[in-house]
Amino acid sequence: MSLDHITLARTLSERIEEKPGPGKEKAYCDALIEQMRRDQLFSVSVAPDLGGPGLSVADIARITFEIARQSGSAGLIYAMHMSQAYTLTTHGKTLHLQELQKRLHDEQLLIASGTSEKGPGGDILTSLCAIEEGDSGQMKVNKESPNISYVDHAGLILVTANRINANGKKRQVLIAASVNKDNFTSTFAAGFLGMRGIHNSGYKFQINFDEGAIFEDAFSGIARQSMTPSIQIFWASLWSGLAWHMIDKAKRFTTEAIPPDSDMAPVILHEMTRIVDLHHSMNTMIRDAIAAFENSADAKGMGFALSAQINRIKVNCSELLNQISIRTLSVIGIRGYAMGGPYTIAEPLADALSAPIMVSNVRLTLNTAQIERFVDERL
Repeated sequence: MSLDHITLARTLSERIEEKPGPGKEKAYCDALIEQMRRDQLFSVSVAPDLGGPGLSVADIARITFEIARQSGSAGLIYAMHMSQAYTLTTHGKTLHLQELQKRLHDEQLLIASGTSEKGPGGDILTSLCAIEEGDSGQMKVNKESPNISYVDHAGLILVTANRINANGKKRQVLIAASVNKDNFTSTFAAGFLGMRGIHNSGYKFQINFDEGAIFEDAFSGIARQSMTPSIQIFWASLWSGLAWHMIDKAKRFTTEAIPPDSDMAPVILHEMTRIVDLHHSMNTMIRDAIAAFENSADAKGMGFALSAQINRIKVNCSELLNQISIRTLSVIGIRGYAMGGPYTIAEPLADALSAPIMVSNVRLTLNTAQIERFVDERL
């Protein structure tokens, strides 16, 4: 079953009419998203008893890699969606949340993230907004987020907010709610240098929901156990897919445009091998992190060493991606820098620049530094 989904992901671009090109990033990404929906790739983490295939984190990472080879924007949307979907399928214990998992599979809903909030400065473990009483016995949350991606495609959203008890104590919780686009007001549209196939915007929004939409586990535990490690792994898989795209272009260039008897051929072949070495290192880190994470899930816990490893995979893979980007550009030269042509890497190059700042490598490294004294790394 998993092989079928990975194969579908690998051949997405072959089964759509829209083709990539400068200025067509959004149309191409949208077409890939619709093909993913037809191929039922949005619900691969849903358990078999709820209708899905129940794929592992390793298989989801492979799917993310295959999508990112074809489009960084589509790969990023899929990575972010699957971190939310994985969270829902791992922690969604209430009857309502199980029904949402069935809807996720039956309707192939895309899940956006509403965990960021204007005010706490990027700290998703801090919420300023709180659950309020809504109409007709429902509850509501009004929130302002500095950036939410792909709301134009999303059917569900996971949102953090404080739940205030009768004694005045508050607890941060996670809520799964339907996206009513009439309740989302854009505060500004963010046009980024890369990942131009994604609609990003700040939003003021309101969600309405029933009691069962609130996850039973505190959000701090959900973030530590599932949401944060899964997005770091899926992001790293995305970066690996982007790296593959650029390396593939460089390999084609060396084969098609460099005469084998030229003086530069040995130099370029040496450089290509060193670039592939970097990609190999990236993939080794990803595989090790996946194995460690899946073992921790079986053991029902994630310790300091794994927390540091999960942070490092994102930091190190994003930095390796930037090295691969510059070095493949140096191999291809001006034809790689061009906005079009058979050897252009302009789009993945711009996409790669987002890797160290989403989430900030500085923030993750400082987070790791807080637990470094508890980590004993041995061979």
